Amino acid sequence: MIFMILLLGLGVGVLVGLLGIGGGVVLVPAMVYLLHMDQHLAQGTSLFILLPPIGVGALREYWKQGQVELNAGIFCALGMLFGAYAGSLMALPMPSRNLRGLFGCFLMLAGFLLWKKAQLEGRAIGRVEGKAVAKAKGFGRGVGIFATACVCGVASGMFGVGGGVLLVPLLGLLFAFSQHRAQGTSLVALIFPTGALALMAYSKQGFVSWKTGLLLIPGIFLGGIAGGMLAKNIEPRRMRRVFAVILVLLGAWQALGAWWR
Repeated sequence: MIFMILLLGLGVGVLVGLLGIGGGVVLVPAMVYLLHMDQHLAQGTSLFILLPPIGVGALREYWKQGQVELNAGIFCALGMLFGAYAGSLMALPMPSRNLRGLFGCFLMLAGFLLWKKAQLEGRAIGRVEGKAVAKAKGFGRGVGIFATACVCGVASGMFGVGGGVLLVPLLGLLFAFSQHRAQGTSLVALIFPTGALALMAYSKQGFVSWKTGLLLIPGIFLGGIAGGMLAKNIEPRRMRRVFAVILVLLGAWQALGAWWR
């Protein structure tokens, strides 16, 4: 069991670095189905795992490539902090079955957004990004990014995920970030304790497995470094489309498993 947990952490870490997303979208269903955890317990444990700066290794690789916008990343971190707490307050009173079903719907939505972003990716968007960022920097753009991050934060606290799976495509769709720039910027939020308030709420209800979380963290950290190094050698649209399909299938499986009886 310990070996399975360590291996699971390594695989999740590679996805964190490769796609610039929080590992919760894979980690939560993996803990539910492979480790036989209750949905609330898996989500609380996921928030604990994502609390330390596990994305710092991947962030370093993106920073070296010049694919991190620090100010936008700070706005993302602040928005996700408050949004995650609100989301946790919504999730805790829910029956586990309903929460699993809603989590599946969330995964399908996340997959759709990633696929949509893949359709919009191309040379035209690459040219537009520089102009859009140059024209739109300032307070108004910061407020927009903060509000977007708040919405992603609600999903983070409600489903125990990092929020990057929504934040990455939304930064591209709403603010003309390229794929790799959105990934690098979203990782800024992952090095801040944006899920701290949400974790406290889950912990008070006993929905955190501290031992499992501590076993998963080293593998996620090492996998994140490897994933960040791999990302610069992979064509972004293909990478995103493959993962989008995986998310939709995983979400449908989760929702059907919860509600189809």
